[in-house]
Amino acid sequence: MFNHKAAPKYANAKTAVWWDMNGCPVPEGYDAGRVRPSIEGALKELGYYGPVTITAMGDLTEAHAHFLQRLSSSGIVVQHAINAWLATLVFNDLMEFKRNNPPPATIMLISDELDGELNFPLGRNQQIQSGYNLVLASSCGGSMYRLHHTADWRWKTLLEAAAYSVSQDTTTSYVLRKCSSWGDSFTLSSFVCRACKFTGLSVASFTSHLSTEEHKKTDKEEKENFSVPDFSPFITVKASFNYYLMNDQAAPEYVNSKTAVWWDMDTCPLPDGYDARRVRPSIEGALKDLGYYGPVTINAMGNLENAHPHVLQGLSSTGILLQHTTRVRSYIYHDLSMFKVDNPPPATIMLISDQVEPVLSIFLSLDHQKSYYNLVLARTFTPPSMSRLCHTAEWLWQTLLARSPETTSCVLRNSASSFLCGSCNFTALSVTDFSRHLSSEEHKKEEFFSIKSSLPEDSDEGEESMAKASFNYSKAKTFEEEKAFRMTHVLLFNRRPLPAWPPMIILSLQQR
Repeated sequence: MFNHKAAPKYANAKTAVWWDMNGCPVPEGYDAGRVRPSIEGALKELGYYGPVTITAMGDLTEAHAHFLQRLSSSGIVVQHAINAWLATLVFNDLMEFKRNNPPPATIMLISDELDGELNFPLGRNQQIQSGYNLVLASSCGGSMYRLHHTADWRWKTLLEAAAYSVSQDTTTSYVLRKCSSWGDSFTLSSFVCRACKFTGLSVASFTSHLSTEEHKKTDKEEKENFSVPDFSPFITVKASFNYYLMNDQAAPEYVNSKTAVWWDMDTCPLPDGYDARRVRPSIEGALKDLGYYGPVTINAMGNLENAHPHVLQGLSSTGILLQHTTRVRSYIYHDLSMFKVDNPPPATIMLISDQVEPVLSIFLSLDHQKSYYNLVLARTFTPPSMSRLCHTAEWLWQTLLARSPETTSCVLRNSASSFLCGSCNFTALSVTDFSRHLSSEEHKKEEFFSIKSSLPEDSDEGEESMAKASFNYSKAKTFEEEKAFRMTHVLLFNRRPLPAWPPMIILSLQQR
């Protein structure tokens, strides 16, 4: 478990903490007045010295008055909420915080229960509203692996570590300082019942409210009327929920920047009789319709053993790089990662594939949360639900191909080597040499071992394992760690390693 030091821009920025008291309770006998110093101490160890606000949420019907008083006395806002609504309330509060606090800022989530409900909407929102650093704590650590975060504590360890360094005198002096500096604004927001919109000035008034028949009735109605919340206004870049039916015009920073295209020929093939020379003009035309005028590179991947040489020649003649592989998803992710090393934002990434969901989107979502690249998609079907990936445009592959009749404007644009066999690390200068290689016994032998050593890619367990590996990979701090994690997630994809990184990329990682 790696905890990164605070980046300079977050060192003195605000930190907002949301703490799920039901999922991560205070241990029995632990002084609740020491929770805030414990949290702040853990943050300061990583270099976070900015102001900290803490909101504690949970079902407080049975909470002891002394416990609530000790929390409140240290400046923690205490809120009663039923468990079913907890994720919704936290997410709404997060969005309100982002509206009022532009980046840079840090968000800390302390919870065991929010992973399944928050990782999707928050993951998408973090792609849209970048610049917010995320740190986590949970009872077991390693939670919310589908959210990119820079620190992760075990809740009990966090509290115990501070217990040795925070004395009672420190806690008392902290309480007095907070009370004197926050004044009335602190007192007015000490106790809140989210079900009844009640705010209390004291523990007595708050506990009295929680014991009323009116509150109990409201709590019961809240539980009975719970419905899955609609997070779509916060996790799309468009006002319409049918986000895939409308394509946004290119933002100014992407108009003349690079666009890199990865095309999965296995799931998005060319229609029978389609002139392969029309592919590049069709893709570039669709991009230009939205205002993307920068240089475009296109990488076509798939099982090309049975591809007609005329089709390969047509694609190659327009500058499309052709790569034979039976492991398209892993190669797309590998090449995309290498593209990001050499091309910092702003840049646009276009994925043409029916295999983006569910696994590849987890990797890409984690990447997008830490370094945002504009993303556009194309596939052969309209997805039944919202993607984990935030993207600004989406086309049906068949419709995109039908848009351009041109075949000559791009012909012979690139006569350089444009054929690669991923199984054998073979490159060719011509279609003839490439086709001859794909039919050779040496290639068939390598392909056999490649397929034999592959793992199933679409099982639920495989998806979770790959997501965890990707999370760890994103947190590697040194070249050696990054190399090890890279190998781990490649093994989870297919067991066999991908082609070695070029020397310049290895050098850039070693210099981190």
